[in-house]
Amino acid sequence: MITTKSNQADYLTEFTDGAHTGQCDAPVGKGGQDAAFTPFALLEASLAGCLNITLRAFAKSHDIDLGSATVETSVTLVPGENGSTFEYSVKLPDGLSEKDTKRLLAALKGCPIHGLLSKPVAFELKA
Repeated sequence: MITTKSNQADYLTEFTDGAHTGQCDAPVGKGGQDAAFTPFALLEASLAGCLNITLRAFAKSHDIDLGSATVETSVTLVPGENGSTFEYSVKLPDGLSEKDTKRLLAALKGCPIHGLLSKPVAFELKA
């Protein structure tokens, strides 16, 4: 569970899961100070982080050597009239076989956040 509380600055918001704390803010054009990630950026970061962890976990469990190279994932949320699209890309280390590259890219569909966001989402306000 994530809880939030307002900060003295307009729109700057602290959030916590009880063990970790972060902040988000609105951009200057929306009245914020741009002092932290926007909520949209946090949504993109959630997917990018999960994709990255999924790739690394898959590689580890299938003995695919990623070496000391960094696996990079980037995500952009593109709003549209009939829904939004998450566009993402992955940069894998050089030297992987074509077979391992295909297996790693296929493993992305196993990302829990990818799976969650691929299904309809409902919202329920609890008093």
